Amino acid sequence: MNFNAPALAVIDGSLCQLKRDGGRATGHVPLATAIVEFQRGPLRYYVREHPFGLLPGLPNLYCLDAGFRLQWMAEWPDPADPCTSILGEDGNVLVALAASGATVQLDAMTGRLLGVTQAGAAAS
Repeated sequence: MNFNAPALAVIDGSLCQLKRDGGRATGHVPLATAIVEFQRGPLRYYVREHPFGLLPGLPNLYCLDAGFRLQWMAEWPDPADPCTSILGEDGNVLVALAASGATVQLDAMTGRLLGVTQAGAAAS
């Protein structure tokens, strides 16, 4: 168990760092409606918001640094096909799932699009 990592939770749609007593220490309010998922990376947090309420063309996946400052917004392949799940980090690649079932690979440091594997595509 890592006692040095802060405890985090989504409370009322905001990402919150918790104090030892369970109260909110600090946090990040959503860009639009509500944060629905987050994953901790090295010195950063990957955040997925509910896509409702975001301005057209803005992705619902982004990255915050350890101080909850926005680092990047994902270079998402199709604004009409939002992120539905953060699958994890593999080296310097963040892997996420789109609503269509496509797997999206992003540079974990910049959010730049590296590739898309369509659902049902045969692995080579």
